Amino acid sequence: MFTAYAQDPAVTRYLMWRPHANIAETEAVIDRFLTAWERQEGFCWFLFTNDTDEMIGSIAARPENNGFNLGFLLACPHWGNGYMPEAIGAVVEWAFTEPWVSRVSAACDIENYSSARALEKAGFVRERILHEFLVHPNISSAPRNCFEYTITRSL
Repeated sequence: MFTAYAQDPAVTRYLMWRPHANIAETEAVIDRFLTAWERQEGFCWFLFTNDTDEMIGSIAARPENNGFNLGFLLACPHWGNGYMPEAIGAVVEWAFTEPWVSRVSAACDIENYSSARALEKAGFVRERILHEFLVHPNISSAPRNCFEYTITRSL
């Protein structure tokens, strides 16, 4: 995770955390992922290529209200290859196996065209603009506008 993407400023540009300065930061994040999974507070999957088994990204689902909220990232060399829409689709399929889930959502910065496109390719619909919603410290310390995308069980 550290060498694949966690230290890359291009990957972390629109995320809510700065690039990791050392592997200890990455290990702490992995520990938080494991704890969240054990407590059923969040679920994170790491993405690997089929041919080389190289780690290329991750996708996480956090329960909220009547569904899940997604967050995802992908290592730069793999941008534009269709991996993320496929991963998003798989997590949505998993989420809808839970009877209580009626929707899955994700937010992305209004300038993060790649994430918006990945969500659209996975069948999500842009619902609204969330004004001053997320701080992306790699861009600004001020909250930025984001698009909210959703997919519902009925779509």
